[in-house]
Amino acid sequence: MKLIPLLLELNYKTYEAMVQVKYGEDGISGYDDALRALPGVTTVTKASESAETGMATYKIKLISQKDAISAFKAFKDNAKAKYTNVIAIKVGEQTIEEK
Repeated sequence: MKLIPLLLELNYKTYEAMVQVKYGEDGISGYDDALRALPGVTTVTKASESAETGMATYKIKLISQKDAISAFKAFKDNAKAKYTNVIAIKVGEQTIEEK
């Protein structure tokens, strides 16, 4: 069996949502690119940030075979596991859109 027909059978979906990230004492800087490096993340656009509160809001676009909630849960779990400075992540579930 050829590879192309197998790849065409896979059903990937693209999702976009607003995500709020709370950072620890090391601060906010440099994490835009770090979040882009996580599995399934295609784009990260910073909407706002506050160094005083250690919070940043991003528009995150993911590609996944999972449903939207599961895809963003995997994103949250990966970010918290990989980056110790990430304290909390909130996904605006009402902002999730399939693209």
